[in-house]
Amino acid sequence: MQYYENISYTLKKSRKRRKTISLQIGDKSELVVAAPHFTPISEINRFVQEKQNWISKAIQKHKERVIKNKAKEYITGEYFFYLGESYPLEVFFEPLENQGVVLWNNNFYLNAQEDKGLRKHYFVLWYKKKAHKYISERVDFYSRMLKLQPGNLRITSAEGRWGSCSEDNNLAFSFKLMMAKPEVIDYVVVHELMHIQEKNHSAGFWHLVESAMPQYKLQRRWLKDNNSKFTL
Repeated sequence: MQYYENISYTLKKSRKRRKTISLQIGDKSELVVAAPHFTPISEINRFVQEKQNWISKAIQKHKERVIKNKAKEYITGEYFFYLGESYPLEVFFEPLENQGVVLWNNNFYLNAQEDKGLRKHYFVLWYKKKAHKYISERVDFYSRMLKLQPGNLRITSAEGRWGSCSEDNNLAFSFKLMMAKPEVIDYVVVHELMHIQEKNHSAGFWHLVESAMPQYKLQRRWLKDNNSKFTL
């Protein structure tokens, strides 16, 4: 471990062809400096000093990402996303009342026993119910506007993809899409609908998407930058 003023870092010197000094943030939000083997410590410290602002911001961003990616415990005080906004959760158990999730007055309320699996189950059911109604309406809106005829529509629990379009033009969307902003959901809907015309991601496909949604790159970027928030 090396220290420069108030900054600590792990130094990795390379005997290979590395010609420049680089910085990265490790798994534990620590600073890692990679440098050519014969680089003087004074030069490395000068580089670290020059990059202090970047280092502070990068470490803070990494810590925030770790917190967001932390598995949910389904306890009072946690936040859950719906249509791009986050709402606090209040958990209680009233056996004589309907169990499950309600979003009311900018708060999530969960009536459930102290069972993490059961609590997650109620959240998944809630999101899927919302997704069936909301996404179906958006698919209907855009299919009419674009004069495209999709097949069946399914809401899935897919982790690695937001939506898909089969060879038979059946559409599927992950319920987690309901955590994203409305305009981002619209982008995913348009994306999958355009696969009815183009079953690939060629330049022609992206031209079709852009013709229907000129700002689609902003929505795609937002989804990429924020998808780590949508954990259950």
